[in-house]
Amino acid sequence: MRIKVDKKKCSGCHLCEMVCSLFHLGVINTEKSAIRIQKDDLDSSQNFPILCNQCKEMKCLNGEEVREGLEKKRFIWAIKRAERCPFDALTVFGENAYHCDLCGGTPQCVKVCTPKALRISNGRRDRRLSENEIFFPRSRKAKIITTGIH
Repeated sequence: MRIKVDKKKCSGCHLCEMVCSLFHLGVINTEKSAIRIQKDDLDSSQNFPILCNQCKEMKCLNGEEVREGLEKKRFIWAIKRAERCPFDALTVFGENAYHCDLCGGTPQCVKVCTPKALRISNGRRDRRLSENEIFFPRSRKAKIITTGIH
């Protein structure tokens, strides 16, 4: 699973950054978020979210004796990993790098993105997560179940 970005839809509201830090750290601090909003250098009216691509190769972990599956679930990483990321996708603040751990299976940024610039992609087919759906990541095949709340 990964989060896909449609930068044409991003309004630059920064809600995704705020909910990320609030969910993981209990504070609203956009500098301590695994997702960040950048302005396009050529078109200042265009915003685009940057976050971990959840690469299969995980070049950010090259040379380390770690279990990739466990590391993907960690939110705070060492800065050296951010320096190895070929996409410059990890946020660095102070002595930490912030990595998207997909919020344990229910990415909060996707839930709060009202312009729908962020969506969940499971590789086979893309799917938007509505506020009425719950994601169960631990099942063998990930399932999205509608709760029926209207």
